[in-house]
Amino acid sequence: MLAGSTLWGLYWLPLRWLEQAGLGGLWALAVIYVGATATLGVLARRHWRDALAARGRLAGIALSAAVSGIAFGLGMIHGEVARVLILFYLSPVWAVLLGRVLLGERILRVTVPALVLALCGAVLMLFADAWRAGDGRGLDALLPADLLGLVAGLAFALTNVQLRAGRGLPEPLRNLATAVLAAPLAAAAALALGSPLSASPTALGVALLVGLVWMSGMISATQYGIARLPLQRSSVLLLFELIVGAVSAALLAGEALGPLELAGGACIVLAGLAVVWGRGRNA
Repeated sequence: MLAGSTLWGLYWLPLRWLEQAGLGGLWALAVIYVGATATLGVLARRHWRDALAARGRLAGIALSAAVSGIAFGLGMIHGEVARVLILFYLSPVWAVLLGRVLLGERILRVTVPALVLALCGAVLMLFADAWRAGDGRGLDALLPADLLGLVAGLAFALTNVQLRAGRGLPEPLRNLATAVLAAPLAAAAALALGSPLSASPTALGVALLVGLVWMSGMISATQYGIARLPLQRSSVLLLFELIVGAVSAALLAGEALGPLELAGGACIVLAGLAVVWGRGRNA
């Protein structure tokens, strides 16, 4: 879990390097996920019969995971790392609500106050710049990268709910499902937006290597830990991603959060932990 969280927290480094090398945005993510799919596909090669039997569930996992992965990657490239990571961490709250709607799971007493706390934190995060400037802006103060972080967290929560419903599927197959659709979706979006694929062989090779080793490694490490650790412990360890991302971005990119962002981030993290610990005690 710590290894996976560290890799997710540092994921912005290769993404921004690729952006500077001329392979940015959607095309970088497409190539990275091609590499991840290749590695995870080899690991899941013995489970093709299971894949055919559960193709509907796996397709749902693949779609939501692809949206999450693409939105998260674009947020890392174009936004402030810590802000995107904190807004992404609203996912535990979304997962509880989606679990109620899709799986009929019981809403715990802690959920409603945690949701209010999380939303207050999100408001602080999203509108901090406008409030500091005192310009009275409303929804137009939202940054595209912030919205990408929110979308990534919501899609990640939907992926986790579907993974819980499909916990009987082989683990290598579930890992593959979280990566397999991201590359074609990212490439299709790039073509639809008229973005040509023009990058040096070095950049393409690095992106492929990031997918083959980095992306497949952090997916496998994180899912391995989640499947084998108590919910409370795995969720706390996942917070290491926030620490690594915030510290590395502050030291290497000069991205430091202000008091309002820190307060909002604390609200979101506390809300997520409250929901997770409530679910763990109930189980």
